[in-house]
Amino acid sequence: MNYVQTIGSTLVNGKKYNVENYFVSPMKELYQKTVLVEDGKENNNDSYRQHTKYNDRLDCYFSTYDLVSLLHNEESYLEGTIDSSQDVDYYSFSYQEKKLYSKMGISSEVTIMLESPDSNCNLILYDSYGNQIGMAEDDGNGNKKLTIPDWDCVTSQYIIKVESTDNVSNLEKSAYRIKIMETRSKDTQSNSVQHAWEIENACNADNRDEIRKKYEGLYKEQLDRLHKIQFEALPESQKYLGTATVQELLCRMKNGEQLDQKEMAYVKIFANLADYEKAEASNYIHSEFYQRIREKAEKNGMKVPDGLWEIEMDVEGNISVKGDMEEEERIKLEKMLSENFAEDLWNKHIQATDISKEQYRLLNGYHELNKFLQSATNGEYSYKDITVDKNGKIGGLPDKMCQLLNSQEANAKYEELRDEIYMLMDYENKYGVENIMNFSIKYQVSDSELSIIDPVISMEWVNSIGYYKNMKPIK
Repeated sequence: MNYVQTIGSTLVNGKKYNVENYFVSPMKELYQKTVLVEDGKENNNDSYRQHTKYNDRLDCYFSTYDLVSLLHNEESYLEGTIDSSQDVDYYSFSYQEKKLYSKMGISSEVTIMLESPDSNCNLILYDSYGNQIGMAEDDGNGNKKLTIPDWDCVTSQYIIKVESTDNVSNLEKSAYRIKIMETRSKDTQSNSVQHAWEIENACNADNRDEIRKKYEGLYKEQLDRLHKIQFEALPESQKYLGTATVQELLCRMKNGEQLDQKEMAYVKIFANLADYEKAEASNYIHSEFYQRIREKAEKNGMKVPDGLWEIEMDVEGNISVKGDMEEEERIKLEKMLSENFAEDLWNKHIQATDISKEQYRLLNGYHELNKFLQSATNGEYSYKDITVDKNGKIGGLPDKMCQLLNSQEANAKYEELRDEIYMLMDYENKYGVENIMNFSIKYQVSDSELSIIDPVISMEWVNSIGYYKNMKPIK
């Protein structure tokens, strides 16, 4: 038996909870209450491409990458925090049961609810292709909710995004909870049930391809209809009536231009998630990042160099500066950047770079693993020291760390590190790891402007293909 803490109350002022101590079994049953915890210090979930595990507060041995565990008990929830007006949290949610229900002639409805006592948070839902398929709306009880569209008869992988509301400019912290509920009914006329029946009774591959095209067309029609309804529901003061396309607006964002309220509302409805994230990261780099670096340097009694200079960070997190400056100033600048901006330099660059989701996870996994080892072992160990035997047992690191990584009772952080080790070792066995180790990010600074230098990436990985062939899964 293990001593743990659980939360049994509602949110208090959006920050505090009434806490009760008791004992629970380390064995997690499917339909038991689950309370997943988003810990900002441990969880890096500011990109849809990150693969982050979350602990269950009611069972310290249970963690998951996916919010599907919330579906099986109506009292289950995830608790998280938006730490600033710039903070964004992403979560994965898979609903594989849908396919089974459809084959049984059962229609299912899934509702996602956001509880935010101070109403400072919004929730947006995307499908695995990056299409925005739902924006949570007030339910009249102080919460926001949305229902996954019933015309979505195939997609079972979703991305949940939580962000601060547009009217919050200097938000410090805002607590929230996410709940996911399901209702089922016998409905042979629903799209998902009809689709399952048609596929089951298809005569041949050509017939199945015709069915696929039919439902892909229906999906796109309903998607366009949803976006038009969302746009028409906007207050007149927020409706964009200009002539620029979504891609043109995103291009302006990438170049550092601040879109007005109408343009942003338009983009959030119609833009693909992958394109929006790249534009948002590029916008921060162009419009805000350099100013923060310059202000920090001046506060430390330093002056950023004039003219053209570069910042480079390798995949292990080492920062170097190149340009016309004295050696002493260069060393000071590298130290200041390492201590204050290493996380932003890496995250914003890799979010803005045009790489696949698989490449992102490999590079980010290697980077995060080495960052952890650097901190935990004072730089004595790195990925190169890790071994994995034929039974999957991890070695080569300090004994206590290996015990935690190999334990079935590890917390979410160590489980995530273990998964990253397995992922990297598997890739290394197939392709070698040199292309990962040689990866670096680069920024160019010129005339008080910061911009990224796109890296050359030669990493092999089989890309996944979704059911809808004309809508590839976002990368």
